[in-house]
Amino acid sequence: MMANNNEIDPLLTLELSGVKTYESQEEAWGARLYEWLNTYQGEVYGDPSWGNVLPQFKHEPTNLSHVQIAVEAMLLQKLTVDLPDIPISGLSVAEGDAFDKLKISIRIRDITITQDVVL
Repeated sequence: MMANNNEIDPLLTLELSGVKTYESQEEAWGARLYEWLNTYQGEVYGDPSWGNVLPQFKHEPTNLSHVQIAVEAMLLQKLTVDLPDIPISGLSVAEGDAFDKLKISIRIRDITITQDVVL
C-alpha cells in the first residue's frame, strides 16, 4: 500500500474541496519542479538564493550543444541545492519552439517531466 502524502500545492491552488494536494510522491515532486522552473533566483522573499538560474543564459545561443551542456550543469547543480530530496536521475536541455525558450526534461525514477521554460 502506498503512503498518502497529501502534500499541499506549492502555489496554493484552490479546488472545490479546498487547497489542492498531491497524493503521490511523484505528483508532489512534479509540482515542486514546476514551481522551481517557473521561479527565477531572487524572486522568493526571504530566500533569495532559491530558484532557477536560467536568466544567466538569456543572451546565449541556446541552439549550440556546448551552451545546452552548460545550462544542464548549472540547473543540476542548483536543483540539488534547492530541492535536495528529489531523486533526479537525469536532466536534458534542448532548444525550445521560440528563440527565448528551452525544453527542459528532468528524469525522476521512472518518469520524465518535460517543460518549455522562458529564459
